[in-house]
Amino acid sequence: MLVIRKSQVKVFEQVAAQRFEAGLLDHLRTFFPEQAAALGTAQLGKVVRYGLQRAESRGLRTERGLYLYLALMFMLGSAFDEDPQLAWMPPLQPPAPPPAEEPQPAAPSTEPTEAVPTPAAVPPPEETEPAPPPETPDTRIVPLYEQAMAFLDRTAGPDNEFLRHTLSVLRQPGVFEGLPAAPSFGHRVLLLLQTLAPEKYKALGEGALRALVRSGYEAAKYHGVTTESGMMNYLALAFVLGSGFDRDPLYPWAAAVLTDPALADPAQRGAALRETALKALEKCLPAGSRRAEQSAVALAKPAKSYRRIVEEVPDGFSPPVTPAPPRTADG
Repeated sequence: MLVIRKSQVKVFEQVAAQRFEAGLLDHLRTFFPEQAAALGTAQLGKVVRYGLQRAESRGLRTERGLYLYLALMFMLGSAFDEDPQLAWMPPLQPPAPPPAEEPQPAAPSTEPTEAVPTPAAVPPPEETEPAPPPETPDTRIVPLYEQAMAFLDRTAGPDNEFLRHTLSVLRQPGVFEGLPAAPSFGHRVLLLLQTLAPEKYKALGEGALRALVRSGYEAAKYHGVTTESGMMNYLALAFVLGSGFDRDPLYPWAAAVLTDPALADPAQRGAALRETALKALEKCLPAGSRRAEQSAVALAKPAKSYRRIVEEVPDGFSPPVTPAPPRTADG
């Protein structure tokens, strides 16, 4: 009888995880080639490991779930499930069931007791449909992913045509100064976002965008970007790349600029961030150039643990039987 120790199982699981990670890297290089090339081998590996940690912390365990989560990171930003502008996105964790009510003891009766009649025979309960399996993050991510793809088609365009328009507007030298007069800085930022991406502005709604502006405004101040044009550029990047772009391993250039001690002057830091961002966006757009093909492959991945070390035996499969050697006259 074959006995496998726990330490051996862990080694096998590590090997399975490494094999899975290698396949995921190949998938990302195939369907996000511009982003993978811009990141380079070492940084792409960091992104994948970071993404797997985030996905597992949200309860995802299957190959399909992890492929979908990493794809959403590449298209919406690594912090997509914490982004205030994506308030429409349901959480991956299913809602907790309501607590069961404890039965209250009946109050003692002061009435005289009477004989209790014998109850009539109770018919057997009717057969009911079996209860559906409980929701898990791995089941919830599939409809969430499909909603996200419809959202990207509507806001970035099926071929990213709206996103390319956004980049061309953002590249214009007077994009911030040419905005119409508005009663406050917040109103001017909303006008900017509407100018950059009218389809996305309409899809998100002002409530989500105001939440984005509030969080982005505080983040820009934290990073020392305090000029009006610098803040507008920061908020535009949060709108396009995701609110967590400043710490996103997909955009390491952002953290490099925002933490550069040589750029202590707010105007210099804001200008450097804008220049670096435009160069990076010229090489690749965040929504992915092969979105539909990628989706078909990722959704077809098995809903099984990516750490599994033994494949399931298909129904009806019988292992081959090795015939016994013929017996000799001696034996």
